[in-house]
Amino acid sequence: MIMVSQLLWNCIKKTALGLVVFFTYSAFVYGADEQFKIGQEKAKVCMTCHGADGIAHIDAYPNLRGQNKGYLISSLKSYQARERSGGLAVLMQQQADALSDQDIEDIAHFYSTLGKSSHP
Repeated sequence: MIMVSQLLWNCIKKTALGLVVFFTYSAFVYGADEQFKIGQEKAKVCMTCHGADGIAHIDAYPNLRGQNKGYLISSLKSYQARERSGGLAVLMQQQADALSDQDIEDIAHFYSTLGKSSHP
């Protein structure tokens, strides 16, 4: 009887652990995909210069598609802090000023993920 109880208990623990892993993974995947969609919506103003697919059609504007997320965040915060100047910095400073930290995070996630297999 003790052996059956122990086997049953082990089965319950493994099932519970499996469910925790499954739901954690599902929430992560859903959350990342949701952040991509949110970032895509927030990035619409960026698309005017940087292209709808993150590839700029004017040489003066950098491509953002597949860019490193940390770099994008750092760049936008540098524009907000007026640490970047010259060229089109004044335009980017104005654009960056309108963004919250969450906006920056979402937009950076969108462009850094754009072009990868999950978001071609």
